[in-house]
Amino acid sequence: MLRKFGIQKILLVFVSVMLFIGVVGCSKDTSTDSNGKTKLTIWLWPGMGIEDQIKQYAEENGIEVDIQLSEFADVHNNLTTALAAGSGAPDISAVEVKGIDKMKGNPEHFHNLLDLGADDVKGDYLDWKWRQALTADGKHLLGLPTDIGPQAMAYRLDIFEQAGLPTDREEVANLIKTWDDFIRVGEEIKAKTGKAMIDSPNGAYSVMEGQGSEKYFDKDGNVIVQDNPQIKKAYDFAVQLIEKDLTSGFEQWSAEWGTGMTNGDFATLLAPAWMMTFMKENAPDAAGIWDITLLPEGSGNWGGSFLTIPKESKNAEEAYKLIKWLLSPEQQLATFKTAGNFPSTPGIYDSEEIQSFTSDYFNNAPVGKIYAEAAKQVKPIIEGPESIQIEGYIGDAITRVKDGQAEPQASWDQAMEQIERELSR
Repeated sequence: MLRKFGIQKILLVFVSVMLFIGVVGCSKDTSTDSNGKTKLTIWLWPGMGIEDQIKQYAEENGIEVDIQLSEFADVHNNLTTALAAGSGAPDISAVEVKGIDKMKGNPEHFHNLLDLGADDVKGDYLDWKWRQALTADGKHLLGLPTDIGPQAMAYRLDIFEQAGLPTDREEVANLIKTWDDFIRVGEEIKAKTGKAMIDSPNGAYSVMEGQGSEKYFDKDGNVIVQDNPQIKKAYDFAVQLIEKDLTSGFEQWSAEWGTGMTNGDFATLLAPAWMMTFMKENAPDAAGIWDITLLPEGSGNWGGSFLTIPKESKNAEEAYKLIKWLLSPEQQLATFKTAGNFPSTPGIYDSEEIQSFTSDYFNNAPVGKIYAEAAKQVKPIIEGPESIQIEGYIGDAITRVKDGQAEPQASWDQAMEQIERELSR
């Protein structure tokens, strides 16, 4: 799963990293607890939804776990710092899909999961997801896949009804088959209800960029940001939403965003599977008012992560046993039911447990069936080593337009210049 990473966080990240370095300097061997039991330190970010299962495994297998939650960007920056310093890394760390390619540049910093027996479970996972954590020569596997982020569209039943539009999820999917349809319906909703069509132009960009067959890098590692029509299409669509006043103006993940979700200030929210948990947590009083249907123009992927074992771990075999169990098809199904994070194990997509799984929060929508269908439409995409930074610059470009600080073309050009400088370092 994904969290936002904006350039505006640089100062906060810098402070966090400096504090982290201080902690590293005082670190000591924590591979066992005071009773001599194996102790695993685990770095995750909020919303991964696997903490209780980790504690269950620890209790059943007589080990200790120290689960440390940090913000998404902090986990990646702290891990990068620890690996470079050769000290302070945990036994297990989550790495998001946009960060795994950068980690693959130094595979020696991680235990090779193939040496720990990972080939035995390769058939459990989507091939494209497995390959995202595999080095180009196929000899080093950095992590086992957690979830993927197939995409759908959440919509407000009350706003659609108020606008005189259908509310049945299949009829809504037929009403909005394309992004042009999305704009047309958004204008109708705006005219009849005064409500925004969508929460955020940045969220729209993140969803649309994941619908293409390529993203920021091609299969040979060449940067194609400016030449990829899907990226420019996603940016132009975000700008169009702003110019037509179809967005709420809220920043995703802000307190106002959750309040707007509850109050019905916007009609739709483009939602990878893991977004379901954030909606429930940020707008618990809106249960039953939201529904979910398929996304216009096919699915796509946003987010999804891996669990890795940094080389410094003195408990690699115990760590591998834990993640092998935790990321098995059975446990990923359990995670989906409790947290909404969709499994990376396709063998269970057509199972009765997935197909019949519904959500009370989303008007009893068959979310298992909807996201399983969306998952089958996902096209494998190469993320590339600087994906997080590139997305941050383009996200900032959209924000400048939204805030009236720059014209769309000038803001795009500024982002391209920033990306070129970043990649030339």
